[in-house]
Amino acid sequence: MLNLVKNELIKIFKRKNIYVLFLVVILVIIGYNVFERYSNNIKSIDISEQYTRAYNQDKVYLDNYESLNIKEKYSDILERVNLEKYAIQNNIKYKIFLNTENKSAILPSDARSLLMKFFNNFDIIIIFIVIYLASTIIYEEYSNGTIKNLLVKPHRRSSILFSKIITTILVTLFTLIVLILFQYVIGGVVFGFDSYSLDAIRYNHITKNIDVMNLEYYMILIFASKLPMYLSVILIALLLSVFINNIGINILISLGLYLANNLDVLFNNITKYLFMYNWDISKYIFGNMEAINNNINSPILISIIWIILITVVLFIGFNKKDIVNE
Repeated sequence: MLNLVKNELIKIFKRKNIYVLFLVVILVIIGYNVFERYSNNIKSIDISEQYTRAYNQDKVYLDNYESLNIKEKYSDILERVNLEKYAIQNNIKYKIFLNTENKSAILPSDARSLLMKFFNNFDIIIIFIVIYLASTIIYEEYSNGTIKNLLVKPHRRSSILFSKIITTILVTLFTLIVLILFQYVIGGVVFGFDSYSLDAIRYNHITKNIDVMNLEYYMILIFASKLPMYLSVILIALLLSVFINNIGINILISLGLYLANNLDVLFNNITKYLFMYNWDISKYIFGNMEAINNNINSPILISIIWIILITVVLFIGFNKKDIVNE
C-alpha cells in the first residue's frame, strides 16, 4: 500500500500543470492582498465612530426588518449588530466582521481579518484543485492505459483505489496547509504581522453570545470542520471518473454540486438531507438559522452517512468496471 501511495504521489508531482495551477492560485492570493491593502488605504479614520455609525443604522434595519423590505438575511444583520455593539463596548480598534459588514462604515482590513476569511475567499479555488486532482487520478490511468500495468501486478483493485483516495487526501491537506501559510506570510508582509496577536471574534447564533478565541485555535477549528466537505468532494469526483470517461463533465458536475450548496433557493425540508447541504460543518459551528433548528450533530451524522454510502458505491463501481478493456 505504501508503495502504491508513493507511486501515486510521484505521478502527481511530475505533472507540470499542477505547478501552473499552484502558481495561478498564489498570484491570486497576492493580488487579493495587495488590492485589499490599497483599497483600504485610509490614513486617518475614527474606528469607534465608524462602529457607532454602523450600529445605529443596522439597529434600525433589525428593528424594522419586515417593513423596510431589506434584501439581506435577518441573521446577517443580527450578527453585525451584536459585533458592532461588542466593538463599541470594548473599544475595539480593528475590523471584527467576517461574513457581512455595513457598507456605510469604513473599516480597514488587516492580516488577521484576511487570514480568518481565507476559506470564505478561496474555498472555490481549493475545491477546484481538489476536484481536478480527484478527477484526473483515475481518468489518466484509463486514458493512458497505465491502469493495465497496475492490474498485472499483484495488487487488488480495492488497494489500488484506496491508494488513490489516500493520495488525493494527502495532496489536498498539503495544498491547504501551504496556501494558508502563504496567506499568513503575504498578509503579514502587506499589512504587517502585528494583527496576528489579536483574538478571533465571532457571534454565536446558538448561544447568542460573542465567542472570543485565539487566532490559531480558530483557524485549526475551521480547517478541521472543512475536511468532511473536501473528503466528500474527493469521493464524488472519483466516483464520477469511474462511470464517466470525460474529465470536463466530471469537473463540471462536481463543481456544480459544490455551487448548489450556496443556492438557498434549493434548500428545503427534503434537500436539507443531501450531502452538499451538510458537508461544510464550519457554517454550523457558530450557528445559523438551520443550526438553531437542527443541532450541529445532525449535519455531522448526515455527512458521515453520505461519505460511507459514496465510498461503498465507489469501491463497487471500481471493482466491477471492465478496466482491462479500456
